[in-house]
Amino acid sequence: MSPYPADPEWARGPMRLVLTTYPSRERALAAVAGAVGRRLAACGSVVPVDSRYLWKGRLVAESEALVLFKTVPKRVGALFRFLAEGHPYSVPEIAEVDVPRVAPAYLRYLTATLDRASLPPSARAGARRSGAPRDRAARDPARTRGRPPHRSRRTGSRP
Repeated sequence: MSPYPADPEWARGPMRLVLTTYPSRERALAAVAGAVGRRLAACGSVVPVDSRYLWKGRLVAESEALVLFKTVPKRVGALFRFLAEGHPYSVPEIAEVDVPRVAPAYLRYLTATLDRASLPPSARAGARRSGAPRDRAARDPARTRGRPPHRSRRTGSRP
């Protein structure tokens, strides 16, 4: 059993950011290449940072490379394991951030890259069979007919 649950009960968003730091840009880029190559993340952004932290009772100042991985909820556990296995730090910071809102176009890219099965049927190419009913949300509002006007049973006239 994984110590990293696939989807914590508090998480509601369709996207996750997983962040960690590395001692150098080169090691960070190698981690990004490995995670993206294994489709554990669609993208990894490397940002130089100056970190200050307590380690074994003393204040340490280091220049590090922060990596922000963009992924889907299903891939978080595997991404955590991948990062922990190859991380150069004895106690690596590997944290997940739930992203509750994502631009629709980016979310389509993310799910198409990492988890095609989680795309809604209307977004998958060729997923709709000919003659199959469409979701109401997928209909063009200008072409959707409303309910017929109600006729009174007593008078037979419209209101």
